[in-house]
Amino acid sequence: MNRSFKGIWIPKEIWLSKELSLQEKIFIVEIDSLEDHVKGGCYAGNKYFSDFFGLSESRVSDIIKTLVDKNMITRKVVRTQNGSIRYLNISHYLKTAIAHSQNLAVRTSQIQDPRSAKSDNIIIHSNNTSFNKREKSKRINANPRKK
Repeated sequence: MNRSFKGIWIPKEIWLSKELSLQEKIFIVEIDSLEDHVKGGCYAGNKYFSDFFGLSESRVSDIIKTLVDKNMITRKVVRTQNGSIRYLNISHYLKTAIAHSQNLAVRTSQIQDPRSAKSDNIIIHSNNTSFNKREKSKRINANPRKK
């Protein structure tokens, strides 16, 4: 099965969730890593998850049903000439929460990192001396050996 492996990273919205068990959290991450947007989602079957996690197929089915009931993932079954294919996707609600958190983290890191700030009025700490960019001419040389 082709996957876009992202490593082992669990977004804080999933990791800190009190309503999800550890197995459910790991399932969400695995489903997300297997999502094939061209084909319509993660199409791995219960047998794949059973082998991957070392669980029975009935336990896999229970976990997936619980995640659907909690609105963490969506399940869609498509009928084909050769049978049917089940697609699992991370729910829009969960993706929105994760994206919002990541955007907030990016904005916060940009505010805290003066190199990425766009304001001309930011305080810069250099050589143990603070100065305002607009007051460069009043800057004090913190190292008297340098001229």
